[in-house]
Amino acid sequence: MKTKHILYLYLSLLLGYCTTEFISCSFMLVYISSALIYWGIICGIDYISVKKGHPVLSAEKRIHSGKREAGGDIARTIAVLLVPFVHFFGLTGYYNTEFTPEMIFPSALRWLGVCAVPIFMIISGCFKVNAKICKKHYFAIIPLLFTHIFISLIRIWVDRYFHGENVDITYIADRLVYFKYGWYIRLYIGMLLLMPFFNIAYKNIGDKWKKEVFILTLVGLNALGPLTFDIIPSSWLILYVFGYYIIGCYLSEYRVKINAFMGILGICGLLAVVSTASYFHCKGGVFDWSYMGYQANSGYSSMVTVFVSVLIMVLCLNIDFDLKPLNFMFKAVSLVSLEMYLFSQMFDGFIYKDIIENNVPFRDSFGRIFILAGSSALLSFGASWLKKGIFMAGYLFKRGTGNEQ
Repeated sequence: MKTKHILYLYLSLLLGYCTTEFISCSFMLVYISSALIYWGIICGIDYISVKKGHPVLSAEKRIHSGKREAGGDIARTIAVLLVPFVHFFGLTGYYNTEFTPEMIFPSALRWLGVCAVPIFMIISGCFKVNAKICKKHYFAIIPLLFTHIFISLIRIWVDRYFHGENVDITYIADRLVYFKYGWYIRLYIGMLLLMPFFNIAYKNIGDKWKKEVFILTLVGLNALGPLTFDIIPSSWLILYVFGYYIIGCYLSEYRVKINAFMGILGICGLLAVVSTASYFHCKGGVFDWSYMGYQANSGYSSMVTVFVSVLIMVLCLNIDFDLKPLNFMFKAVSLVSLEMYLFSQMFDGFIYKDIIENNVPFRDSFGRIFILAGSSALLSFGASWLKKGIFMAGYLFKRGTGNEQ
């Protein structure tokens, strides 16, 4: 059995799990039989496509041009735009709204938004695969912390003077020391500390198929739990962080090819199936955090998130164009993606204030999702470049003062 057949099995288990919501029969009978049928169909399609010389999925050694590639900037732009997108659902009452058929489309967008953090983790693997145990790598934590402190202090001031929060030592400590404003920053620092060791492990595995087995093992341990009824225990959940990271390392070394149309169709199809299954599962109630994922990490490790995040990343990395205006736009967003992430919740506090205070029903807010989330993204982008300009001016002033002396 080739490694891609195990990947197809993972996908079949996900589809089979969803199918149990559509067929009123013995759960295990429907689950096992449908998963096997899906697996046979997918493997059959793959076999035929290979025989015809047009494989659905392939991987070959990636040749790096040495210049900045647009794909990475596009992926980072998508990831950072999905952050205010997924915040929308938490701020407008989605999770407390009764599931009716009209909740299917919002659920699809919610599952898409969850992919923001996993895409960032995959990006880290792509561009940190050569990080080594050295001062330069670990000193990168310092500007990260300065950015966190600078933006957090602004947000504390905003909370105090615009939202009437009682700002005391405990409040400040929660934001600065315990990273309440940016839980991902704390997680990412831990990733930075371990990246060189995971890079050593990855590069010393050797053969391509062994690296694929490594990835499939990590993904299986962190994503198969809900699909195996905790036979694979949730205690392995934290591995999702490095599952995505190692996927990024692999995509940096190998160019995974998938037809763009098939890739987009795959993303839309998965989101449609999962959101429809979510509706049938939650019908008459509210969103179930434990459905197909673990509430402990908001579904970041769920199998659907793995497939959608990887497909988005693969499609982005295969984009190759040289349109300077577009390249400039994606690069401009990419360079301040960290700052945009940290600023976004601050602007959410203003954008969603009336909706929260007036308890506006989710269905009344959903029609404005692109306006509300887009406003947060645009304001975060502007504030991020203002912050970057302040830092750059300070650096140039310091450098100029030093030269005069």
